[in-house]
Amino acid sequence: MNENQPPPFAGPVASPAARIEATPPVLLGHLLTGLALSVALFDVCFWDVHGMGFSVAVFVIGLAGIIMVNREAAGKAYATKLILLLLAGAALSAAIETGVTNTLVLMALIVALAGVSYFREVESLWGRVLSQIVTLILAPGRAFWLGGVLLESACKKGFGGMASLVGGCLLMLPALVLALFFGTLLATGNAVFASWTNSFFDWFWKELVLYLNFGRIVLWCGVALVVLPLLRPANIQAWWWNWTLRLPRLPELIPARAALFSSGMVLLVLNFLFLVANVADVLFLWSGKALPTGVTLSGFVHNGTNALTWTVVLSALVLTGIFQQALPVAQRRELKGLALFWIAQNLFLLLSVAMRLKLYIEAFDMTVLRLSVIIFLVVVALGYTLLTIKIVQDRSLSWLIGGCILAVMATFYVTQFLDLAGWSANYNVARWEKDRSRKLDANYLATLGPDAWPGLQKAYGLAPGDHDIWEAWDTARKGQDYAEKTGLEWRHWREFSLRAYWNRGTLEEAGK
Repeated sequence: MNENQPPPFAGPVASPAARIEATPPVLLGHLLTGLALSVALFDVCFWDVHGMGFSVAVFVIGLAGIIMVNREAAGKAYATKLILLLLAGAALSAAIETGVTNTLVLMALIVALAGVSYFREVESLWGRVLSQIVTLILAPGRAFWLGGVLLESACKKGFGGMASLVGGCLLMLPALVLALFFGTLLATGNAVFASWTNSFFDWFWKELVLYLNFGRIVLWCGVALVVLPLLRPANIQAWWWNWTLRLPRLPELIPARAALFSSGMVLLVLNFLFLVANVADVLFLWSGKALPTGVTLSGFVHNGTNALTWTVVLSALVLTGIFQQALPVAQRRELKGLALFWIAQNLFLLLSVAMRLKLYIEAFDMTVLRLSVIIFLVVVALGYTLLTIKIVQDRSLSWLIGGCILAVMATFYVTQFLDLAGWSANYNVARWEKDRSRKLDANYLATLGPDAWPGLQKAYGLAPGDHDIWEAWDTARKGQDYAEKTGLEWRHWREFSLRAYWNRGTLEEAGK
């Protein structure tokens, strides 16, 4: 695909007829029912919950079903099916263990599902998702819109509906009065019946007080405000997203020859700087040669990791800017050659960052954050792969941005299934087992939750008299409220976690 072709997931620009297409009629009954069901489902899943668990999967699947049933416009079938498939996998991950990555993936997929389901006139997938994001930003205005729709409906139908409601209540009044009268008589003469009725009214009053909680009502309103745009978004015209099909190149501020000379000098100078830095890494990082006087291992290995990582990211932005210039500049072979050499140097720099991280982990311990940095480096490498394709094949900036977004989302989606905390705990315990002179940070393992329980069990078995390990086990047990939060009591089903359930026996065994 070259500059003249549309980016991924983009189709033809919407026609003028599509731009002025009438808004689908509001099916008020469907909308209000979907809104009420969404709020009720959220209340059941999350009200008075001390920790996220199985309720996240239940709510997301339920909300997706409500969106699909409530939608008033037919979305793209292939996109809808793909999103639903991905959503099912993410919900399964939430049932195994809910985390930040998993939550972000679920939110993104729900927004995408709503956008694809409603904005059928927008051909670009990015345009449909962006339309849904915009309408979420405009969520407070949708509350006023719904109020206006309700008022308009009442005015059109007159007070017939209200009169029917009042009339129905009046017709029920005799039955309620007689039920109260005879119920009192029966309760007076039947102790069992009296006990049942007293229990019922006690339960009813407690439930009424519980549901009239001010904080709970505010939560309902907030949930309804967020869910409303997912069920009936604002009408965003398709032509707003024409720019997603092809982003323009940079304006020609100077002649092409001058731009080519300036860009070439930038790439020559930066290539030289990176070459010197990479040679230093070859001599002292990869070969294991002794560091020069005044340079510490911590300064060379650890302190430079963040700076070098951001250097690689900023290099990609510079390259993108250079090759977003006019085609006579961006298509020059000499410039592409310098760019590809700089990309190769950046990839080597990424490997050096990974080596620094490896040495630091070996010297100290593995953490979830350090594993996340490794995953980030992989994403950056994928971005450079896409950037190389853009430069060599003269693809559009829209294609590059779309590919990078897909790479990030794919990485997030895969990462949610990875047991990073468990890997960190097992790695640290294994290293400590091989070398007892190392210090095992058992307190850190206790903060990792159920993922680290097997590691704690193994550490306790290796050193049952170690006070720090015993204290970490006790902290983990108390912090997780083990007997109630691992699915052993059904009243806590909302906090149930498959990973905690699988690992539930390890703490008990460690304590024996």
